[in-house]
Order: sequence, then structure tokens, then C-alpha cells
Amino acid sequence: MSQPAELSVRQRAIVDQLQQHGFIATVDLAEEFGVSDMTIRRDAKRIAEAGHARVVHGGISPTHVSGHSAFFAARAREHAEGKRRIAAACIRLLSDRDVILLDAGTTTYEIANALPSSFRGTVITNSLPAVYRTRQLPAARVIGLGGELLKDSQAFVGPMPIQALQGLRASIAFIGISGVGEGGCFIEREHERDIKLAAMAATDRIVVVATHDKMVRSALAHLAQFSEIDYLVTDAEPPADVRKQLESAGTELIVASERLDRSLHPVSSPARLLR
Repeated sequence: MSQPAELSVRQRAIVDQLQQHGFIATVDLAEEFGVSDMTIRRDAKRIAEAGHARVVHGGISPTHVSGHSAFFAARAREHAEGKRRIAAACIRLLSDRDVILLDAGTTTYEIANALPSSFRGTVITNSLPAVYRTRQLPAARVIGLGGELLKDSQAFVGPMPIQALQGLRASIAFIGISGVGEGGCFIEREHERDIKLAAMAATDRIVVVATHDKMVRSALAHLAQFSEIDYLVTDAEPPADVRKQLESAGTELIVASERLDRSLHPVSSPARLLR
């Protein structure tokens, strides 16, 4: 979307965030930019006048649909900085022509946001927001898996995406989870388990992504043992027992710290790069 010159630097930054995250609360923008709510409301009015957004109750939304539901946008704002650091670390695992499989979820969506415009590979995904985001990459091939759309999480599920995956092969898959604990990785929704397992079966390398709040958290459905995944990428040092389990399983741990140039801290056990 073109941005008129009369928008300020801060206003252009707000427009960029809207395209990535959908609805943004006024109070969050005021805190991020260190200005008053009134200043942000004036910014929002100017951005709306320029045709880039709509002013809504409590915040601002993009004028163009970006594949987000209100639930998804709210979840995306939780631990947003940690998710961005995780995404940056995941990008370092890629070449510019990889075939990548992106699971649905807000952390994996940040990986879609982090893909550079020079990426010339293929993105396979069951995430509606990831489809919207990656279609903006000029040289990338995007394959949407289709299926039944879950309105809140914006994920496609059911037999259709699973059948589609049976004829595809990715070089690396990024899988979102809800919890890490004794026995491996867990998810909240059992009906998303089959599509995640199908994605894991259709790739050479499996990368599980999880923010620090999901460490030692119980969830409904068991997804995988640590020995079944190649990498776990998180944004803070996990508890000692989790690190020990990863080392025993031969799974590589990547901690995406605040200093991205120091963000990769693998355990000593080598990853199983090819299955």
C-alpha cells in the first residue's frame, strides 16, 4: 500500500504494524511510542483520513482485510516481542529457496512476517493470515492447504488439508504448540492434532516454536515426544529439567535472546537434520 508523504514517521510505522497485526489498541500504541492517548488518537484520525485505516472503539484497524480475526489479533499481541525474536531465529535456519511448511498460530505467523522480500522458495500453510502475508512476497510460491476454517484461530483443519499434505514434501516445518512438559509437546485443541502430525510427517526437519510462558505448561492433547522433533525455538532460557530432556532426546534448543546477534544457544546434541 502506498503511503502519502504527509504521514509522519510514527504514523507510517503504525500503518506498517496494522498490516502485520490487524487491530491495535490505542493504549498499546501510546505505550510503545511513548506518547499520550490523545496523540495516538490524532495519529489514528490522520491515518484514517489518508485511507489506510478505520478508527474503531478502543483502537485502529486496517481498511483492507488481512486474514485476522479479533481473537487472532489479540493472541498475536501476547508476548509479541518474544514471538518476533523467535521468528528471527527461525529465519536463520532457512535458505532463500527452501520449501517451508507453516503451521497455523500467532508465533508461526511471525515467521511469515519475518520472511524477507528476497525469499524465492515455497510456503505451504493452513493459516489464513500466513496466506495473506506471504502472498506479498514477490518471488515466493504460496500453497494454501484449504479445509474447514476455524474462525477464531484462522486455521484450516479437517481431512482436506491432511489429504493435500500427503502429496507434498517440505524441507522444514514450523509447528506451534500450547505447552511443553514431561513427555514432550502438547496442544490445546485435539482436533488440530491430525493436521499438525500430517505436517510433521511431510517434512525433513521439524521446528517447534513456543514462547517462554508455555514451558512446563499442561495442555489437553499430547502432540510429540522431544525425540520426534529437531529443534525447539523459544525466547528465554527454559527450566533446567526441560533443557535436560531436550539434551537426552538429541533435540537442539535455540534461545532467541534480546540481542539477536547472540540469539543462538544450541545444546551440545546435534540435530537430526534429515529423517
